[in-house]
Amino acid sequence: MTPTPARKDSIDRFIEASLALFPGVDAETEGVVDRIHKIAKHMKRSTERTVATFGLNVGEFHTLVRLRVAPEHTSSAGDLAEHLDLSTGAMTNRLDGLEEQGLIRRERAEADRRSVLVTMTPKGADVLVQAVEAAAKEEKAVLASLSETQRRQLNGFLRTLVLATEGPGEDGHLP
Repeated sequence: MTPTPARKDSIDRFIEASLALFPGVDAETEGVVDRIHKIAKHMKRSTERTVATFGLNVGEFHTLVRLRVAPEHTSSAGDLAEHLDLSTGAMTNRLDGLEEQGLIRRERAEADRRSVLVTMTPKGADVLVQAVEAAAKEEKAVLASLSETQRRQLNGFLRTLVLATEGPGEDGHLP
């Protein structure tokens, strides 16, 4: 049995109130899942607010991050759409906005004129670095309540969960 925390959070109060209604639910599992959801929502809202100060929405931010890690900061529009799980139409709209801001440029591929190559501009790279650093500062502030050892342990626990959701690895084994 887990010891009762000195201070209860909103998840503790919700689970206590709902356990009688759902007796087949494991309180510890629900606590973990509900806390992950709550923290993810908080981090998403924080990222939205932070990147908005740089004239970006979260989708544009993720598009620039994806471009930044691409070789030579260039990718096809189709590959970007696939990696970001967007339709080609939604990707076109997103790229229109980034191009209007001068953060990317598009040109037809030499090898296949049907393909559009997207390249981050120097302005785009500068805005992205600033946005990433600002978002990282906000993320670090949230995790500041944990010690370095606790952050490392939490990261390990979460990695194990992510690996379990990703399925078997290249070697065919689960973690």
